[in-house]
Amino acid sequence: MDRGERLSYRTGRSLLAWLAAAAIALSPATAFADPDTPPPPSARPEQADAAVSALPRDEAAIAAAWDYAASDLTPDPAIRFGVLPNGMRYAIRKNATPPGTAVMRMLIGVGSTAEAEDERGLAHFIEHMAFNGTTNVPEGEMVKILERLGLAFGADTNAFTSYDQTGYTLDLPNVHAETIDTALYLLRETASEISFDPQAIERERGVILSELRTRANYAQRNRESLFAFSVPDTRLATRSPIGDRQVIETAPAERFRSFYDRYYTPGRTTLVIVGDIDVAAIEAKIIAGFGNWQAKQGEAPDVPLGQIDVARTDEANIFAHPAIDEVATVVRFSPYVEERDSRAARRAKLTRAIGYNIVGRRLGRIARQENAPFVGASIGRSDVYKIANQSVLNVATRDGEWQRGLAAAEREVRAALRYGFTDSELAEQLANFTTGYENAVLGQETRDNDQLADQILTMAKDGMIATTPESQLERFIALRDSLTTKMLRKAIREDFGPLDKPLIHLSTKVDPAGGARAIRTAFADARKARVDRPKARAAQAFAYQDFGTPGTVAQDKAIGDLGIRTIRFANNVRLNLKKTDFDKNRVLVSLRIDGGDLLASRDNPEATSLMNIFVRGGLEAHSLDDLYSIFAGRAVGLSFGSGEDYLGGYLATTPDDLKLQMQVLTAFTRHPGYRSEAVNQYRSYLPNFYARLNATPEAAIGSHIGAILSDNDPRFSLADRAVFEKLTFDDLRATIDDRLQHGAIEIGLVGDFDEDEAIAAVAATFGALPEREAEFRDYDEARARRFTDNRSPRVLHHKGEADQAIVEFYWPTTDDRDYRQDVRLRLLAGLLQIKVTDELREKLGASYSPVARSFTSSIYPGYGYIQISTNVASADVERVADAIRQIAAELSAPVPVAGAAAPPSPIAADELARARTPILETIANSVKDNTAWLGIVDAAQTKPAKLDRFRSGGTAFGTVSADDLLDLARTYLPPERAVLVQSLYDEKADPGQLASAPAPITTHSAPR
Repeated sequence: MDRGERLSYRTGRSLLAWLAAAAIALSPATAFADPDTPPPPSARPEQADAAVSALPRDEAAIAAAWDYAASDLTPDPAIRFGVLPNGMRYAIRKNATPPGTAVMRMLIGVGSTAEAEDERGLAHFIEHMAFNGTTNVPEGEMVKILERLGLAFGADTNAFTSYDQTGYTLDLPNVHAETIDTALYLLRETASEISFDPQAIERERGVILSELRTRANYAQRNRESLFAFSVPDTRLATRSPIGDRQVIETAPAERFRSFYDRYYTPGRTTLVIVGDIDVAAIEAKIIAGFGNWQAKQGEAPDVPLGQIDVARTDEANIFAHPAIDEVATVVRFSPYVEERDSRAARRAKLTRAIGYNIVGRRLGRIARQENAPFVGASIGRSDVYKIANQSVLNVATRDGEWQRGLAAAEREVRAALRYGFTDSELAEQLANFTTGYENAVLGQETRDNDQLADQILTMAKDGMIATTPESQLERFIALRDSLTTKMLRKAIREDFGPLDKPLIHLSTKVDPAGGARAIRTAFADARKARVDRPKARAAQAFAYQDFGTPGTVAQDKAIGDLGIRTIRFANNVRLNLKKTDFDKNRVLVSLRIDGGDLLASRDNPEATSLMNIFVRGGLEAHSLDDLYSIFAGRAVGLSFGSGEDYLGGYLATTPDDLKLQMQVLTAFTRHPGYRSEAVNQYRSYLPNFYARLNATPEAAIGSHIGAILSDNDPRFSLADRAVFEKLTFDDLRATIDDRLQHGAIEIGLVGDFDEDEAIAAVAATFGALPEREAEFRDYDEARARRFTDNRSPRVLHHKGEADQAIVEFYWPTTDDRDYRQDVRLRLLAGLLQIKVTDELREKLGASYSPVARSFTSSIYPGYGYIQISTNVASADVERVADAIRQIAAELSAPVPVAGAAAPPSPIAADELARARTPILETIANSVKDNTAWLGIVDAAQTKPAKLDRFRSGGTAFGTVSADDLLDLARTYLPPERAVLVQSLYDEKADPGQLASAPAPITTHSAPR
């Protein structure tokens, strides 16, 4: 389905996806061995000649393969669709956003639901094995090959397995011939040449088990309970993509090979390539590289997914856990009705989407009220993997209030089905949709590669034809000009149907009195309540369009080499502009007002905590819900919070709405609403937040680590729940009001805009304010932050799974003022990432996703650290900790004494290149990206050092040697300098307890 038309459709299996998507986003099985073993030249896809690329195109066969032959929708002509004689589909599209890059996506039409009982987990396991040796690529080499080309492991090289799909994704940082050819070659190897060496399988079992262990928690068990209750007779209930432990531990290589040969076939494969490429040349390479692929066992039929009893009604199920949110999922199934993609089908779906959006707005309005009956609710209808259709109502409530919330949500849905919608509600949605489609047309020439690839993949998976933004707009206008509230009500009534005697799944912390019967009875009683016709809401005009006489420009300069224009108004407001053509019809905006989290102190550490809900308090003249209606059809962002050293936010708008965006931000600066309902809603989230503090190993560390590293500095420690319960907007107002009224202001604009119009928009808003302070304050006392001197190991306890643990090391470093030093620390962290991945994942099989990173503060002088973190089995804690210490010890070993034989360098040249090259490619591509530009434009006048760093590009990284990194490691990485933190299982764990700590460590930190 087209992107614009997908935005509001609830197409994804809402019952199965609501609590979390069941697809597993997986990093590939990591990196391998010999850097001197390149792929055999004969295996690389060579430049295809004209004869190969001139294979005759059977347009009828292509249309049939891509399922648009019988549709009255016209596919986007910019996409080159194709199908090989062996049945493999491909699609290629030229696109230059970002310039000089490309993405490749290979989708195999098989997932976990195809697995036999003794194959549970093999679809996912095979996805890992694709990176563990093929016919022509030795085990340990594939990821290294890609890293040498500049693809970062995980970020640019990835894969996933879901119930019905397996996907391989490559984001190419350049389109050099070697990069393109190698990427295609590796995908071709994955398609049919995975070797399944028994020893490689054994080594990977630990990694898969680590992933299974990491994902096992209360949320996963709730998901399993929901599926077992709602769709018990389908494979969805018994074929989780992560698999079965026993199969993972014991499946022999022959079983892998059998599944692979059955389902990795040309007829199940789709290859999508989008980027700054020559379409004809790429097509020739695909034909040459994949044309000889043949299914070893023919094309296996799809495995039936099972049945859903659509006549099953009036049942309830309960999942109770101390950390779970209270959520009721109400569902009614009906027979599956296929809607082939066509103009009529899209018109019907779009009509329904508008109706569901209106119901969603009503539910959202209720959730934002004072003493709201629920904290969130949604409805929708979709298919369940084409087995059946489902109508779903989801209601999230405060603990113990499921009955009240369920009744309120059901009444609102029933009122919509009975009485329909108001003219003003329809007008609001039509305005929003119109703007969305029109902006899509204006920005179509700079859609990014990912967006276009996703559109094609949706066509490949769901049969939704990829069409142009112009045609989407044309179809919408045809609907818009004829749609009435009567038509809308009829469409929703027919689609959603009644929720009489539904199936209800309740997740809750404590079993309700009366159990499942009480849930069914409560819902039945709720349906007896009378519903009233919704009242029309009066339209409002935005109250903040005049801020006085526009300001005058006092200073106007240019930073010529970077193309940045800097303005200073007479009232001291700063404005920085960078006009680009990277993203048509889009403007990125930054607003920085002096203050931010530096306003917090040891005496008042939660001074800015409520900035998280500042916008929810609305404006003096308008509630947040009012603003949603007022801004219907306008591209206006409502983002205003607290950063480390600023109040304000980062958001996006369009050239047409830039003036309004400035008015909105100025209104929040001068006239915030501070409505109490926002605070009450905030307080409703606190019970769930605190209930989860020790529910998983990650939560236990997350709630303690700030206190551990800061020696209990209250600014970086989690406060008791009672502290947040007492916070009010009066407290926040006392902290920020002076800064909002007087603090220095710097605004950044990057993107597609007219400079004179942008300056005028800021002059009429922020430029019209009374004089501001000329400079941002120093906040010297607030910038004091120290890393703990206590090197004693810390042991935290969690109540998750008994075999789950986390090991983390923190080495104190420094801040980011010395760019040369900062670069080296970042590169050292990249090197550590390669080493810990190789050691912990590949050699020991002890961890799925170890992480190494460097943090250097730009706010707190002298503060920074290198961190290594990994999830492990409880039994492997000491083994993994020792392995990390050994890596640090080797890198930080003293320089040999004079005359002694020098040992081999612990940093191989290939390791350094693989750490450096992805960073260099990222930096090279950053100059083509508006977000990266905003990162320096936002403070171009007050933080000029950022400009110099940007100017240097990758130069600083390119000059760092292995000896430089070893010198740095000797300074910072000796094992004895590290703080070791472990999160271990203890069923009696108290969120406030810390074991094995010589000094008391509090649990305080903010629920932000």
